[in-house]
Amino acid sequence: MYKNILFGINTEMKNEKVLEQIAKLVGEGSEVTLYNVVSEKDLKASVRTGVHLDELKEKRQESMKHIFDYFNEQNIKYNLQFVQGNPKSELVNKANTGDFDIVVLSNRKAEDEDKLVLGSVSHKVAKRAAIPVLIVK
Repeated sequence: MYKNILFGINTEMKNEKVLEQIAKLVGEGSEVTLYNVVSEKDLKASVRTGVHLDELKEKRQESMKHIFDYFNEQNIKYNLQFVQGNPKSELVNKANTGDFDIVVLSNRKAEDEDKLVLGSVSHKVAKRAAIPVLIVK
């Protein structure tokens, strides 16, 4: 089992299979870091509508509540981190810090059964991360 798992999470995640796969990867002493990147585009759009970063984070946390509930039910220790920047670059940089054993991603493109290709974030992380990457479709 993996001790430190980096879970690159998008707030629109509909793929519940990724949570089941994470549950299979954890063991005693494991911790999952839920890593959500606020892109500059999202930040600019939220500011234009009068929503500032703290409010944006609160809204994202609300949309992730089902994930927190699942982890709590499964007794999976987790922490949530928000960062600003480019999701592709930020995830690769975080994965390559040396603090993690594996990166887990939900392939958003695969959530739509008609699409079989990797999304751009999944593709870049898989290509550039120095640790194993699990992409769940």
